[in-house]
Amino acid sequence: MTTPKKDDSHDRDQQILSRLAKIEHKVDSIEQTNAFALRADADRHFREVKKIFGRSVRCAQVYLAADGTRSVEEIAKYLHMKRQNVGPDLGYLGEEGLLELVDSHGHKDIWAKKPVDRSLRITPFLCREFYLQKNGLKSTSRSVKGRKKKR
Repeated sequence: MTTPKKDDSHDRDQQILSRLAKIEHKVDSIEQTNAFALRADADRHFREVKKIFGRSVRCAQVYLAADGTRSVEEIAKYLHMKRQNVGPDLGYLGEEGLLELVDSHGHKDIWAKKPVDRSLRITPFLCREFYLQKNGLKSTSRSVKGRKKKR
């Protein structure tokens, strides 16, 4: 029986890394294609986003605080809210296709925004619309920078 040479295992590792890089490239290409398709009809999609959030500051805060590192309890604590108010918003936003579960640690489900956030620029919209920071906390200034004036 022959033992594998060190060079053989190195070559196999390089082949695996090369295949992974090609897969990542294809995934990135698919995401970019989807982003362009979404942006082509952005007005229609954005009207749906506006309907989803309505005038709910809490829902916007929960969405923004779901950064891929926080569980329901952690989001509630971070935003100084009750867990029972945060959980339903996370579920609703998940059903609407804006958030997803990205990990679970024990009994903690970790929530994050889907790539559609970048494609439709949902985060900047919510920050302007509800005077929030990107992390979901209330902004200290209520400037109208970048916000259209209503007449």
